[in-house]
Amino acid sequence: MFTMVKASEVFPMRSPIKDSDSLAPVHPVIPGECVLFLGETRGGVISLSNYRLYASCPPGFLNIPLGLIDQLEQRDLFFIHIYCKDARSYRIQFSSTNTCEEWSRRIMDEISPPVKIEDIFAFAHFAWACETSFEELSSSSSSGEMSDFTWFRSELARLRFDLQGAWRVSMANMDHKLCPTYPQELLLPASISDSVLEKVAQFRSAKRIPAVVWRNTANGAVLARCSQPEVGWLGWRSSDDEELVRAIAEACAYDSGTTSRHSSGSDISSGSYDPVCHSGEIPSLKDLSAEAAARGEVRKVLIIDARSYAAAVGNRARGGGVECPEYYPNAEILFMNLANIHRIRNSFQALRSLCHAPPDQTSWFQALDSTKWLHHMSGLLRASVRSVTALQTEGRPVIVHCSDGWDRTPQIVSLSQLLLDPYYRTLEGFQVLVEKEWLDFGHKMADRCGQGLGCSDVNERSPIFLQWLDCVHQLLLQFPCHFEFNLTFLVKLAEHTYSNLFGTFLANSLSERRRLRVKERTRSIWGYLRSHPGKFRNFLFVRRDEVLWPRCEVRDLLLWQDVYVGEGVGGSLLGGKEVSSSQGGSREGSENGGENGLAEEIDKLQNGSKESTPDVCPEYRRKSSDSSEESTGCLDPSQFPNFPQPANGQPVPASNTTPRLERRSVIESSTDTLVPESELQKSKKSHNYTLPPLNTQFEETMNSSSISVFSDPLDSDGLVAHHNQVQRRMVEIFSSHQAEVTALRRDLHMSRLALTQAGLKTDQILSQEEHQEHFMDGRSGVESTTSEVSWEAVDDTETRPTLWVPDHAASSCMGCHTQFWFGRRKHHCRSCGRLFCSECSEQAVPIPAEQLYQPVRVCDQCFMHLSQLAGACLDPTTQPVIPCDNTGQEKENPTADNEETAVDAATLDQSPTSEEKAVEKQLEERLNIGAAECQVEQLDKIELKPEATSCNKEVEVEVNNPSSGVEVKVN
Repeated sequence: MFTMVKASEVFPMRSPIKDSDSLAPVHPVIPGECVLFLGETRGGVISLSNYRLYASCPPGFLNIPLGLIDQLEQRDLFFIHIYCKDARSYRIQFSSTNTCEEWSRRIMDEISPPVKIEDIFAFAHFAWACETSFEELSSSSSSGEMSDFTWFRSELARLRFDLQGAWRVSMANMDHKLCPTYPQELLLPASISDSVLEKVAQFRSAKRIPAVVWRNTANGAVLARCSQPEVGWLGWRSSDDEELVRAIAEACAYDSGTTSRHSSGSDISSGSYDPVCHSGEIPSLKDLSAEAAARGEVRKVLIIDARSYAAAVGNRARGGGVECPEYYPNAEILFMNLANIHRIRNSFQALRSLCHAPPDQTSWFQALDSTKWLHHMSGLLRASVRSVTALQTEGRPVIVHCSDGWDRTPQIVSLSQLLLDPYYRTLEGFQVLVEKEWLDFGHKMADRCGQGLGCSDVNERSPIFLQWLDCVHQLLLQFPCHFEFNLTFLVKLAEHTYSNLFGTFLANSLSERRRLRVKERTRSIWGYLRSHPGKFRNFLFVRRDEVLWPRCEVRDLLLWQDVYVGEGVGGSLLGGKEVSSSQGGSREGSENGGENGLAEEIDKLQNGSKESTPDVCPEYRRKSSDSSEESTGCLDPSQFPNFPQPANGQPVPASNTTPRLERRSVIESSTDTLVPESELQKSKKSHNYTLPPLNTQFEETMNSSSISVFSDPLDSDGLVAHHNQVQRRMVEIFSSHQAEVTALRRDLHMSRLALTQAGLKTDQILSQEEHQEHFMDGRSGVESTTSEVSWEAVDDTETRPTLWVPDHAASSCMGCHTQFWFGRRKHHCRSCGRLFCSECSEQAVPIPAEQLYQPVRVCDQCFMHLSQLAGACLDPTTQPVIPCDNTGQEKENPTADNEETAVDAATLDQSPTSEEKAVEKQLEERLNIGAAECQVEQLDKIELKPEATSCNKEVEVEVNNPSSGVEVKVN
């Protein structure tokens, strides 16, 4: 019988030990965290919990996870110096020596290595977080959390490996007996059996055999990783290892990219291969490889050795070495001269000392260069670019290894895939890349980061993963639109590599994490990052399927100040500053520390104010792309001071939000010309339920997230919030745009209500809007931007004037294309607004649509159209009314004689195009409607004035020949 055990029973909370009874916790705690000690510094309060060290000294504070502390020293009687694993350092001053010694002992006890794995804070945090349904744990199932082999199967399908011919999945390492630091499933050439694989494992250091991790779907070249061969001083060789390297080249030639004639692995599912059938004999590919060799498609394998040649030869004394070119005739060996973990550790310690030094030294950049930190990253990027060149340009398979294949090898391999494959630049793909190359292939996280049950030898510690994150940071700076994640995402990864809050980076290998059941008993860093999409997503990201070619020189690299020097909003103190000093802390709500004050002021001038703005998340963008009706914004109008709200809390249209809205505001203020104010108020009250709805729940979610993203000094993980100025400005711009869209939509809705009260039906309003939206103005060829609603009863043709082409915009006639000069002047057509010479614009005709009742200059084409329209207006079926003056006499027609109006037949000889016919038909319909309305109005006048003389005359239309002309007679 099973009994439910509560978190409080397994991980009980302890009462804090206070140096003074008046002290109280000064920071919020996260699930599983309990304050152990409370005391006073010289100028503030210090708090030590089972998760972090917190010290406050207004206006600044210090907030450090215990796992991030590397060294702690007591100096000068009253000071505690703290050196962190991310190159930052701090100094805390106490009022007495005894207090300083006591707190030094307390901190050292808490950062000491744990006795058992459950002593790590990640386990207590997970137990309490599950009971409180904290963040992503609130869902019943861990959505998006990958199973053991999910990334492996999905990568096989995505990269289209030919598992029916060239490649196979080996289950020889199912119980981690073949190689304890490798994943359970390995991808190999199909001609290599498991028995051969075991012999190869005996020849490679730590049994880390060459395993394929990526494939270029365009040319079939693959990327593999392994460890050094155990050649030794005697120059041992292994025919099985040589056969495996040769089989990789032959399999690439056989499965040569998208042009391969064999079946791809795109349809592979989790059950498409049987482990039993792959454990026995494998069909040989010797015949197929011979065929590929005959076609000349087998290319040499490029073996990239991350070490220098001297280091590779020196390792032969310890039983290692490098491949002998005589034994691998189909391979080329290239040495990249990358530093080992000891040189990287020394370089990082020099960088930490530099960041701890006073910032006003004149030779700071020279000292930075002497640390060689940027030089090591430059060499790492250069090695990755060389691997990318071989895979992409040369189409050659690449095998990467160093000494043991778990430090420099994952750096080169993962950077190469990041440059080659745009999938790994997404949030999901980056998770797959880290899980695959760093965690499942056995980077010694516990030993290198000095956490958990790792080795206590400090010589095994080295910031290898942090150096790789710094390289990704350099790529993000050079290609700001190619990555779906932002700099804050990388900063959080760097912090939680050491924080012990998540179990993702605990233990040294996948087999250890499974044996300790770390995944089932701790939170995942990826779940936390997915639960805050608006904070860690890059708003500049655009998916581009292209290879990145970064600049690798030292002059092109920058120091990662967000990690090594300072933090963001309400952050902890900059390197080398005192907690007790009032000038050493960073102010809550500021974007950077004290040394970044100038940069902050410059940013204020460039980007404007830094008021809190609503966040944006991908769910809204997907909704807005699917339906424009629902994309009314995910903003809280209260965030904008210019967005008014009435007493009942319902937003109303803004009257002066932005200059773009001023014209709408003026129109709204003139609604009394259509509807009385009393009726308008009734309309507003009776139709409030029809206002365009906003997604209230989503809006509240974004408002709450915006507070946490831009206001709180601490994130939900208990660490200092980091802010990216560029991303924050993007949110402000997007939010401002959405506010304008929301205001315009509400103005449009209120306009429809006013028109409804005026007597227009809803279907008429919608049909008019659709007609105006799709209508193309026949005179100017410019799409009509007529307002969606009209506040006055005017003709459609009077809603916008003709746009004239500027004189300087045309150097030749738009009719005959003759160049203008002093003897050939420019003339504007009063109908279409274009520029013509005098020969192409010698006609004159009145244009009533433009309020031009006297003959004006028009071009030949417009003259033809206007003449045809004049003939259409005189259609006998419409019975047009000739206007009369006040005395009842007919007005004189200035465009033709009272006796006869003739249309030149020559203008009708040219058959109009389909577009011209459509335009003419639309204009004819509109003119017929206008004539009918004019006739009704005239009849009303006749009924009101009996003495008025009727002006309707008999109109005779004679059509002798449609192609010759039309003769119209008015009696």
